[in-house]
Amino acid sequence: MKCTVCGSESCEILKSKGKTSKELLLKCNKCGNIFRETVEVEKPVDVRVVVSEYESSHKTLVKLYPDEFLEFEGVLDLDGRPAQITSIENKRGGRVMVSPVSEIDTIWATYIDTPARVGISVDYGGRILSRKVQVDREFEFTIGDVVKLGDVLFKIRAMKTQDRKMRKGFAKAFVIKRVYGRPGDDLKRYQYDLTSKIFKLDGVETDEEK
Repeated sequence: MKCTVCGSESCEILKSKGKTSKELLLKCNKCGNIFRETVEVEKPVDVRVVVSEYESSHKTLVKLYPDEFLEFEGVLDLDGRPAQITSIENKRGGRVMVSPVSEIDTIWATYIDTPARVGISVDYGGRILSRKVQVDREFEFTIGDVVKLGDVLFKIRAMKTQDRKMRKGFAKAFVIKRVYGRPGDDLKRYQYDLTSKIFKLDGVETDEEK
């Protein structure tokens, strides 16, 4: 919107009315000119969302405006619950960090009113120790970290997120599906102890195969 006198795009909205089209009363911040302008308001569209809560997921739709931008780690209101965006797929089949709604095919998200659960697999040369831990969603796992889990010390060798397999770098718990590690006799110090974070159901530790 440009001022009808000086052409400045710096304008303040004094009044707004209407739904499908909005009649705006504007004041130019540069010259003080007050003028009216009518703008068309685009209708919201339905966008597909795959939302996860621990091991289960379901599909739903969210109404968004086509010119709105969404980004990775943004938060949506899904059926009255906050959900964080973990992946965005555009209509060309690519995964992107940010996109206008008009170009989005599917959004992946996870509810954020609960902690994150991350699978851990420790490889003893073919025998797999498998556990799940429940941690803060923002907790960061890093390739190369040494972790204590009960009486086991292991080094993180790889991680699987919703999009890819990682062999370097770090990721936050809310996007990680599984952490892979190997024990070692030379491991003495550890970056963090997840023993108290082992998830238990009815007093029994939950196991999951690799």
